Amino acid sequence: MARLPQVILTVSDLSAAAAFYRDRLGFGLQRYDARAGLAEVTGPGSTPLILATAEADLGDLTQVPRAARGAVVYLQRPDLPELAQRLRQKGLTFQGPEEPYPGFRHLLVRDPDGYLVTFWEPVSLPDDEILRIYQEGPARLRAAVEGLPDDLLDQPWAPGKWTLRQLVHHITDADLGTFEVLRIALALPGKQIQTNTWNPDDWMAGLQCHRRPVEPALALLEAARAWVLDAVAHLPDALDRTVCWPSGYRASVRDLLRQVGGHALHHILQIETALGRFRAEGCGSGQQGM
Repeated sequence: MARLPQVILTVSDLSAAAAFYRDRLGFGLQRYDARAGLAEVTGPGSTPLILATAEADLGDLTQVPRAARGAVVYLQRPDLPELAQRLRQKGLTFQGPEEPYPGFRHLLVRDPDGYLVTFWEPVSLPDDEILRIYQEGPARLRAAVEGLPDDLLDQPWAPGKWTLRQLVHHITDADLGTFEVLRIALALPGKQIQTNTWNPDDWMAGLQCHRRPVEPALALLEAARAWVLDAVAHLPDALDRTVCWPSGYRASVRDLLRQVGGHALHHILQIETALGRFRAEGCGSGQQGM
């Protein structure tokens, strides 16, 4: 294989999964080996994905990470409006294209095995705007949730969604995952790092975020971002420094700051909107003092 696959998706029916990616999503089917229990599919301009049964013979692919069931799979594409039109013609249900936060546009499709395939493309932002969003995030999050009573923190931001408490922990968990990548990019430009899959629901359950206080998460977010901003200020070429993955994908510090800063802002806006709704509805024992 010319490019190392991004991730292995465990599928229940190899033939059906391969047909979905080839016929419904328009991926190229580069390899299909029923005996080994795996297939390789590649989207336009993206890195390969491996579809494999639970008992597949992975051969030389053992170093490629397996995604947890239901994980989000990110694939960069430059043609989301055109992709949406093609998917609509095939009768597929999808979400987007939409810009959930500044600097990022995506389109979401759920595959037959429950993986959330997220096609995304960057949206250009000036450097000063990227840095402003990244810098202001922790203070804006703290202003939104500091002092909230537990009954409000434990309200879901929307029906069937995470609670405000869980959103705070998710923002910090996501930031800290990118923090290590940023540290490597800043200290060792161009270095290749290992691919790790990350299922937010697994972290949410494993760390029992539904009942933990938010203050340590807020403090950790503030400290991590202060460290990054200090490093960026001391390195003249900081935003242009890069890191790459085994799949060949390369991201600059600029890209990473845009992504993680915008991601946090997306969830902060959810929290702020939910709190406005709660206040209007008179929810929360402490809503008088907010």
